[in-house]
Amino acid sequence: MNGLIENILRGSVSSVMYVILLFTLTKARFGRKVTIVVAIFTFVINISSTLWFYVYGDLTGLSRFTILLFIVVGLALKPLTRQTFMQWCFTFLTTINIAMMIIILSFHLGRLFPLPQYANTIFRFLLYVLVIFLFQRYLLTFYQSIVKNWPMFSVLMIAIFLNLSYFFYATDDIKNTLAIYRTPLLLLVSLSVAAYGTLFYSLKKIITMYELETENLKIQKESGRLQEVTLQLEKYANYDTLTGLPNRRFFFDTLERIVAESERTARMFALLYIDLDGFKDINDNYGHEVGDSVLNSVGNRLLEHVRETDFVARLGGDEFAIIFRDIEEMKIAADIAGNIHSILQKPMHIGTMVCTVNSSIGIAVYPDTGKDGETLVRNADSAMYGIKRNGKGGFGIFDHSPIVQPPMD
Repeated sequence: MNGLIENILRGSVSSVMYVILLFTLTKARFGRKVTIVVAIFTFVINISSTLWFYVYGDLTGLSRFTILLFIVVGLALKPLTRQTFMQWCFTFLTTINIAMMIIILSFHLGRLFPLPQYANTIFRFLLYVLVIFLFQRYLLTFYQSIVKNWPMFSVLMIAIFLNLSYFFYATDDIKNTLAIYRTPLLLLVSLSVAAYGTLFYSLKKIITMYELETENLKIQKESGRLQEVTLQLEKYANYDTLTGLPNRRFFFDTLERIVAESERTARMFALLYIDLDGFKDINDNYGHEVGDSVLNSVGNRLLEHVRETDFVARLGGDEFAIIFRDIEEMKIAADIAGNIHSILQKPMHIGTMVCTVNSSIGIAVYPDTGKDGETLVRNADSAMYGIKRNGKGGFGIFDHSPIVQPPMD
């Protein structure tokens, strides 16, 4: 009778804890109630099989049947999980390997204590609890990564299974086999644990490195986005949103810088202050959309007819400015203004319409008509308004009689 109780206890612990371990390693499709039902069902089958094999005194057959029961339960559990078939097979094989290692360890640990048959059951239960705790607390995330990449690790799992299961099936007396092959079995368990430990440790390192690399890439990506935003904000701060030309703020910053450079190098430069004549009529007659297109065309023409070292800006409304660097004499500034004036008079084709504008251009030359940015702008603006007072359409240098350029036909 005592032997029957021992076998029932040991078999019940094995079957119930096996189900819990298997559910711990799998992604369950249903809730905890299903796990309890399956565990109870397995418990009932195990008690019935234990009684059957005990009556016939075939403990080796009971051991083999227990492994077979693990397989049957595993097959029955597959529909209850969210894993693919191959992922489930990998998890099932892992659970079988752990179960066989626990059987070997609990058997030999139990023999170190009085009443080894009961100590065996207690150690089996404690080992299952320890393994389940370790997986739930520390290893489950890593194990799930292993399952996702099961082809890389399947050979190792199969090798461990074949080595462990050999001692359970190639014997007629499982207790005698466990006792006789104590050293190779414990060595095999140690190697299996070391293999699993190395696998988890390596995977932890790999995941940590991957997470660091992912974090670095994320930081780089965020830095790139911040840089793009910074450049975008800088563009909004320094460039006109309509024409894409430098705006008033950028113009004055650049003008002060060029003044400082010209002061060091004793070089001349010319500032052209341009106001479009007749632009208001275009807006009134054709609408602001056409007016915006005209402003874009003016900006493009100015850019096409200056050097790379020169600077073109839109100051606002229909006012533009150009800084021509490194001129040798004032006459060159007048020639440049005359060329710009002629270019702006050419017809502009905006859709099906043809628009024309005139321009009044005031010129200030550093250092002859101003030695600082504020003075140069004021003088160029004054020269430009002098042109407008004289009938619009032309160009003039500050402190000189305006040179009026007649409109081109």
